[in-house]
Amino acid sequence: MSKPIDVALRPAQFEVFSSRKRFRVLVAGRRFGKSYLACIELLQKAANSPGETFFYCAPTYRMAKDIAWKVLKKLIPPVLVRSKNETDLKIELVNGATIELKGTENAMALRGRSLSGVVLDEAAFMEPGVWFEVLRPALADKQGWALFISTPDGTASWFYDMWCYVPEDTTGDWQRWCFTTIEGGNVPPEEVAAARAQLDSRTFRQEFEASFENLSGLVAISFADANISKDVKDLPVLPLLLGVDFNVDPMTGICAVKKGDVLWIFDEIVMTGGATTWDFCEEVQNRYGVDRRIISCPDPTGGARKTQGVGTTDHSILRKSGFTVSTPRAPWKIRDKITCVNTALLDASGTRRMFIHPRCKELIKALRTLTYAPGTGLPNKNLGVDHAFDALGYLCLQVFNLAKPENMGGTQYRVW
Repeated sequence: MSKPIDVALRPAQFEVFSSRKRFRVLVAGRRFGKSYLACIELLQKAANSPGETFFYCAPTYRMAKDIAWKVLKKLIPPVLVRSKNETDLKIELVNGATIELKGTENAMALRGRSLSGVVLDEAAFMEPGVWFEVLRPALADKQGWALFISTPDGTASWFYDMWCYVPEDTTGDWQRWCFTTIEGGNVPPEEVAAARAQLDSRTFRQEFEASFENLSGLVAISFADANISKDVKDLPVLPLLLGVDFNVDPMTGICAVKKGDVLWIFDEIVMTGGATTWDFCEEVQNRYGVDRRIISCPDPTGGARKTQGVGTTDHSILRKSGFTVSTPRAPWKIRDKITCVNTALLDASGTRRMFIHPRCKELIKALRTLTYAPGTGLPNKNLGVDHAFDALGYLCLQVFNLAKPENMGGTQYRVW
């Protein structure tokens, strides 16, 4: 006899939940309630499948615990629970069915299991082998089902290929849906409107409108002549903000001041010929004096890497030169850097927060010419114009206040 779980699903969620297709693909914007839907799906199926095993999979174990574990424990009626294992993230029901939460960063550890159903949460951020080599075979003997849910992650991915396959399927086993954040009904329209000022247009479409954006062509999609201005100048009464990319050749610095909420980039330092970090610091002081307060925003890896044969780290050299070092302990994600630069250049609401003096020729060249490497979704470093862009990215990430990704939903992006 069917054992219903008392739940409250919004219309868009219920449309997915009520489908009887074996394989379902849901692409949705942030805060749609994808993970809540996944937990409802697992509980309902497990409550009516004695002795069967079901997986909830996220890209990492930490994500599985943070996203779904608390939701599952809150939703499941105590009368249905036989045991809970907080370490293994496993719930056994009184009917012998089990729900196990897994991270897919070690996909080999998931092999050898027989499953009646699986949810792949944020599937776009998993390696393709997780599904094709591990989870799909695990469903074969019991003809198990799968629910793929995710925000998009560009078009150069297995998840996008799967999305495109569904309309062409001839087995009748597949169905797909696409819902925006607004259509999910969990986030008020004014909150979504506010997010337009926190993201560039492409990232906003991807994160809130569930659009598969093509990560190809120019990296700095928001850059335009409107970002170049001869009115940009140094304001010596303000701290000098210095984005730094450490390279033997070239060593690159981006010089700026922040006036209100606007970043004025008035100069660049590009040193070739094997310049050291000491040489770079000396050049900064020659240009702007030893008494100027300088806040450097360097590549985070410079805190661990020792510079050319002098036995001290790049960050230590900056500090010994009198610079303040502002950087996170761990490196930023490349996507974070790209999103932040593009948002400063032009956010989705039409506001520009960054202006560059035309003397910054290397930076402008980088913004005009740096493209994605084919099929990777990452900047093409072989072009040789990425150093100025990287220095600008480190500067933007530190100067503008970034929120943690979970504050805007469970994706890979940090936003202002």
